[in-house]
Amino acid sequence: MARRRHNTTREHDYIRGRAEDRGPCPALNALANQNYLPRDGRNVTVAQVEAALREALSMTSHLAARTTGQLKAILRPDGTFDLTDLRKHGTIEHDRSFTRLDHRQGGDNYTLQPDMFQALLNDADGGPLTVKTLARTYRRRAEEHKRSGGQPLSLRMRFINLGQSVSFYSVAQIDGKIPREAVDAFYLDERFTDQILEETRPRTLLRMMGNMLKLLFFVYIVRV
Repeated sequence: MARRRHNTTREHDYIRGRAEDRGPCPALNALANQNYLPRDGRNVTVAQVEAALREALSMTSHLAARTTGQLKAILRPDGTFDLTDLRKHGTIEHDRSFTRLDHRQGGDNYTLQPDMFQALLNDADGGPLTVKTLARTYRRRAEEHKRSGGQPLSLRMRFINLGQSVSFYSVAQIDGKIPREAVDAFYLDERFTDQILEETRPRTLLRMMGNMLKLLFFVYIVRV
């Protein structure tokens, strides 16, 4: 059962951290901005991230453990990492992000690009995001990456990319759609809305994998 803790002490009020202390992952940045992870984004442990995912996003222990498994590649000898460590290219961070530049495009692979965010919205005709619209974005970014001379992703990075493509959807969707308010809060403010945080239904690994398969169906079968 996922653990919940009400914000009665304002412990989890949103306070945006400094950009220089953040990485390319808006979800981890949001968890730090809302104090589910250390607000300074430093000396974070895998156990802290697992606990944050369970508490803030009602992830099951199994899903939280699978999600954080990737982080072991960037741990220091003392078992900690900083959010900025996620900027290291080719470890967890990869090309073909929906809203960040590829590393070879100037080295800034962690800052939200307004034009890329707008393209994400355009893929959804400005409305809520769905698996179908995310599949459209996934396909477009793969084509843009190839046209610009990018190298193919390794099998491991392709799997990480696929999971990340539906990770926000898996925790934020309501009846198959992510409301525009939640989209703007997540990408522009790096904040989870109260509606997401107050949802107590467990987010499971099975549902996450189902969303990955749905996205692939729209990309390769429907060919959105």
